[in-house]
Amino acid sequence: MARVELKDFGMNVDVTLGVLPLDTIFLHGNLASNTWWEPTLAEVKKTAKPGLEGRFIAAEWRGYGKSDAPKTEDELHPSALADDYISLCEKMGIKKACLVGHSTGGLIALCAMLKAPTLFDRAVLLDSVGATGIQFGPEMYAAFTQMSESREVTEMVMNGTIHGNDMKNPLFQRIVDDTFSAAKINWHGVPKMLHITNISADLAKIKQKILVLHGELDPIIPVETSRALAAGLPNAKFEVLSGQGHSTNVENPQLFVSKMISFLFDR
Repeated sequence: MARVELKDFGMNVDVTLGVLPLDTIFLHGNLASNTWWEPTLAEVKKTAKPGLEGRFIAAEWRGYGKSDAPKTEDELHPSALADDYISLCEKMGIKKACLVGHSTGGLIALCAMLKAPTLFDRAVLLDSVGATGIQFGPEMYAAFTQMSESREVTEMVMNGTIHGNDMKNPLFQRIVDDTFSAAKINWHGVPKMLHITNISADLAKIKQKILVLHGELDPIIPVETSRALAAGLPNAKFEVLSGQGHSTNVENPQLFVSKMISFLFDR
């Protein structure tokens, strides 16, 4: 891992060299971290062929993992977070990259593609937050508060985000630790920013080819959200992942990586 200093904060970035045909940036979801991409990376390494020059770049957004916390809630708006990933590319000398976003990371990826259309090539969005964000009720803010105060509650809630999860799995326990250590401002700040996000009028401007994947059994975000998102994008393909939940990248990394590699690089 490495700390990359951007204009006003330090971002934690995990880079694996020579495993993909093109630099690819992986954006985790809300209350998450780069740990969520470890099963994906392990599978990518298994399938990597000699001579590849692309990097697997997992970068944690503000307030998560080992990245610095935001100072204000406005910094957690998907559009503002997209600016961070664009700045990261500039810092790393990246001229062209693919994007892979999970959940809220999918919405951030879309904002990044809107802002820097020549920088980002194809993208894969997994169980993405839709173009109109998410409207959380008071009960959800109360739940977020409970999670922030109790690791046990956090563990219970996060267990529901991974279909068929084994709570004793060391990877899952690290996922819970990462969630529970989220910056205090993020627990309510991210939901507030998702509440005011709406890029539906701009979807037609995103011309890149995008694969929108959604787990059939996702209990967090309805399948119809991704179906509508794909319908609003000019060059999107939509696919339901049978028997999968909200997190195929963890639940079935072999399936996820096969879909990802085929779409991004088999042309």
